[in-house]
Amino acid sequence: MTTQQKTSKPNLVSRFFMALVGKSWAYESPDEVREVLAKNCFDALAERVEVHAEGAATLSDSYAFQSGLIDLHDELNDTWHYLTALKQQAQELGCTTLAAQLGAAADSTLDTLDNVATAAEGTAPR
Repeated sequence: MTTQQKTSKPNLVSRFFMALVGKSWAYESPDEVREVLAKNCFDALAERVEVHAEGAATLSDSYAFQSGLIDLHDELNDTWHYLTALKQQAQELGCTTLAAQLGAAADSTLDTLDNVATAAEGTAPR
């Protein structure tokens, strides 16, 4: 069940209690969704860039890439399964446009998954 409101997003505690009773926050327009996506990306951007740049700077040879690429592959695999499950549920609910968009996201994630696997394989000598 989804609760739609026109006010600003509730705080973390309110969202937690909403989740306990089976409710979640929902935005009412594509503009609101785009705004929150952009804000979330922007708010974390500097920190993420710094963390990833610092981590990458410690890599000293191709073997050093293996662990991170294998972990990334696992995360992408989980993401692919999640998107596939969401697509299936959207189809069952008759949300054909949403299902198609989720399918496209799953397909591009699968392409990324394959590229990361190839990169991980490339860290080992031949």
